[in-house]
Amino acid sequence: MTVLDVRLEQFPFPVGTLAETPEGNLAFQYSSEYLSDEAAYPISLSLPLGEAPCDDQRTRNFFQNLLPENDQLRDLIEKEGIDKGDIAKILSHVGADLSGALSCLPEGDPPVKNPGDLAKDYEPLSQERLEWIVDRLLAEQPIRAEVEEPSPVAGVQRKIALCQTEDGFAVPRKGTGAPTTHILKVPGPALAREAFYEARCADLAAWCGIEVASSKSDWIAGIEVIISERFDRQIRDGLVYRVHQEDFAQALGLPPRLKYEREARGQRRYDAKAIAEILRQTSVPARSVDAFIKATFFNLAVGNTDNHAKNHALLYDSGRVPRLAPLYDLVPIRISDRYNHNLAFNIGSAQEFHDITRADLLQFLGALGLTGTRGERFLTREIAPLLDRLRADSNVGGDWEARLTDLRRQSANTLLDLIAGPKNRTDVPQTSKNGAAKDG
Repeated sequence: MTVLDVRLEQFPFPVGTLAETPEGNLAFQYSSEYLSDEAAYPISLSLPLGEAPCDDQRTRNFFQNLLPENDQLRDLIEKEGIDKGDIAKILSHVGADLSGALSCLPEGDPPVKNPGDLAKDYEPLSQERLEWIVDRLLAEQPIRAEVEEPSPVAGVQRKIALCQTEDGFAVPRKGTGAPTTHILKVPGPALAREAFYEARCADLAAWCGIEVASSKSDWIAGIEVIISERFDRQIRDGLVYRVHQEDFAQALGLPPRLKYEREARGQRRYDAKAIAEILRQTSVPARSVDAFIKATFFNLAVGNTDNHAKNHALLYDSGRVPRLAPLYDLVPIRISDRYNHNLAFNIGSAQEFHDITRADLLQFLGALGLTGTRGERFLTREIAPLLDRLRADSNVGGDWEARLTDLRRQSANTLLDLIAGPKNRTDVPQTSKNGAAKDG
């Protein structure tokens, strides 16, 4: 029977154990030492603190969401002959390299994740080495053997986690267990200039007063990359600390395959009702609801329909109760016809942007607790000014920017028209499914 210690970086002892029963079920149980600690908090809203073991479904879904989705994991499963559903056995191989503050280690093993000292725990990367890494990522070639102690997001995929120091990028020195501070990603070919668009959307979100993970695009070795600051890190007195976070799929106890509402199975679904339940459990629920609604309208306006359950998160940075994490992974995929443009979660009964009605907007707000005149007031006082800002002229120049500018102006106008209602409709161009104006 596989038994693993589950650890959080900030605690010197395991927070609990993950065990596989003889019947093949999984159970997570908090340790008595952790439960007696005044600083203890649940590792997930779906796994509340308590002495009793958590059941198989909740345990399996939470820990399955920790696994990377890449060729390296598939290679491990094939090489070791592990069933892809044997989460505990997979974690016994990769649990030391989970991307957040959690780790899953063989019972009795010492911790592997520690705060990082910026002065001594990181190995600088030369520009030549950085360019070599980006080239390898673009070609989807492994880099783990060549880079000492890389981030767990490294491997046969298009991103690697690095640390930003005063001297440039660096990687944790072998054996330190130090955290990284940034993620460097080489986008795939599905959306041209994806790095530029992601950085631009992050800038627009900040411009609109929305809390967002800082992202910028850059060119390395002639390849456009996106460099994002990790919101689950804190730097104090020259030390880098990991902060525990979980995505909405984990908080809801959903497996990764149900991260879109359209994949729902009965009551197991990522919808406005489920989102409202998460937001009610944050440190300041009213503020979280306000922020999530604004983020939703922002995503609708810029064409980001990929805001699924794993692209929203909770951050445990101030005690037992989490807060809504900053926005991240903002990509205006409605610009490209190569993507499915279904909404990640329905707005009212609408499954696509161009099916949304005014009633859908009010139904969505009602599901989040803003019913009747409260929803009406929120649309006119909070959302309309945000959309006005998004349709303002802030084009930084160039054809690529113009495409995003056209999309957000048209989308913002459509939404403003709905908010105004049928008696006050404005004369705005109708738009096609990809956001381009139709010929009149």
